[in-house]
Amino acid sequence: MSYNDVSTPNYPMKNILFVLMIAASTIHMYAQTQRVYCSEIDDMIKDKGVFPFGIASGDPTQNSVVLWTAINPYKTSSTLQLECELSENILFSDSTLKFIRFIRYEDGFTGKITAQNLKPGKTYYYRFIYNQDTSVVGITKTLGENPENLKFAVASCSNFEWGYFNAYGSLAKVKELDFVIHLGDYIYEYGPGTYGNKDLARKHIPQKEIISMTDYRSRYAQYRLDPNLQELHRVVPFITVWDDHEIANDSYVEGAQNHQEDEGSWDARKENGKKAYFEWMPITDNTMHSIRRKFKMGNLAELYMLDGRMEGRSQQLKSFNDADRTDSTRSMLGTEQRDWLQYGVSHSMAKWKIIGNQVIFSSYNYPKQMAKYEKSMDMWEGYPIERDQILSKWYTDEEKNIIILTGDVHASFSIDLRKDIHDPKTHVGTEWVAPSITSSSLDEYIPTWKARLAEKFMAKRKTNPQINYLNFRDHGFLLVELNKEKASAQWWYEKNILKPKAKIKKKASRSVRNINPVSTQSK
Repeated sequence: MSYNDVSTPNYPMKNILFVLMIAASTIHMYAQTQRVYCSEIDDMIKDKGVFPFGIASGDPTQNSVVLWTAINPYKTSSTLQLECELSENILFSDSTLKFIRFIRYEDGFTGKITAQNLKPGKTYYYRFIYNQDTSVVGITKTLGENPENLKFAVASCSNFEWGYFNAYGSLAKVKELDFVIHLGDYIYEYGPGTYGNKDLARKHIPQKEIISMTDYRSRYAQYRLDPNLQELHRVVPFITVWDDHEIANDSYVEGAQNHQEDEGSWDARKENGKKAYFEWMPITDNTMHSIRRKFKMGNLAELYMLDGRMEGRSQQLKSFNDADRTDSTRSMLGTEQRDWLQYGVSHSMAKWKIIGNQVIFSSYNYPKQMAKYEKSMDMWEGYPIERDQILSKWYTDEEKNIIILTGDVHASFSIDLRKDIHDPKTHVGTEWVAPSITSSSLDEYIPTWKARLAEKFMAKRKTNPQINYLNFRDHGFLLVELNKEKASAQWWYEKNILKPKAKIKKKASRSVRNINPVSTQSK
């Protein structure tokens, strides 16, 4: 969608009813020739209520937040007017803001509203109303104007077929979260049985690899019917970026490893995936479908969310030894995005510069015991010249408080971010890698004892002195807390993703002091 919500006048909050009339559109009834979803999703939702996919919020700023829902097409009527109420009071008894949007078939009956002129650092309650039906009440929060501390979670890689989304359910119970950062692979494009646990009764819908607009919408619908994911979206705002599987595996600007010529136009498939993403995620709309953006949390932190896939990425190489690996024209971000990031970081007055990034940024070595493994050229290891340019700039500028947040790899890492991995004096920050929600870890392919050995070999100081924590086995999420003196990370893991019951355990924590060149274990 590409609507721009009308700004609300800055009137006193008490007993105010603001009606924002957005733009009417042609009403489309849910006819057989105009399906939004595949038949399997239709069968799942036709007897459900008006809001089968729940509600969500996202992209919070000091004075605004995006509110989202999707209407059951079987419950639409001659009017497609969707209302949303927002209040500081859970009973909506006073100080209520009201917004109206007209949902459209062209947007898959999803609806987003940007609530503006809100108060900084405030908790708000919201709900949607369609005809006489009201959604559950959601909880959201604006960013503080100049907060003393922050607490947020980092998640990535939730493959429906690899397990139950128990980690989302556990995360929904964490108190006092400011927001959740999702670093991508929110959905997976594969058909059933292609990449998942074949013994688990969780199969992808539609029952094929997704390519068309209907396919992508249906896959999002399946994921958003999950109760754990619905609850997490209900209680905390999200800040999201896509990775590759929102469109196709190992994607780049001009193609993807998992897109073949007989699957039609790559550009058409890419646009289908991007449009579906913007329909289903609580992200600020823009006509270019750009996910690159910045969030400011006073002087405490700035968050830069990057697009390492669709904006500027060159095609991945096949081998670490490929001569083109040192080609200076190859890029992960593209010149414009890289310059935007470098300018923002170098001019930032915030104590912590946080970067939401899809794939592992830091360099690493494989020990001789793992010599048969090929380094992934989908990571920043495949784009070393651009990475060195970024690190050199940070080192020259004497940056010490960079925090890179990463997903994608289905493992957990804490890494000292260095220009030279063997020289701690070249420290510029820290990289914290979040585990997958469900997607396969190393011990899904080899025995657990071998995965533990791999961890031991990789963490040897002679091999990778920059790595101070890693875990190749567990699924869960990352919690990050910041204040002016310290940033800390905690890795929380689910005990079981093969049964629909959440039971969380804390495995490890790491912290880094403000302008301290060494990442150390918390006591």
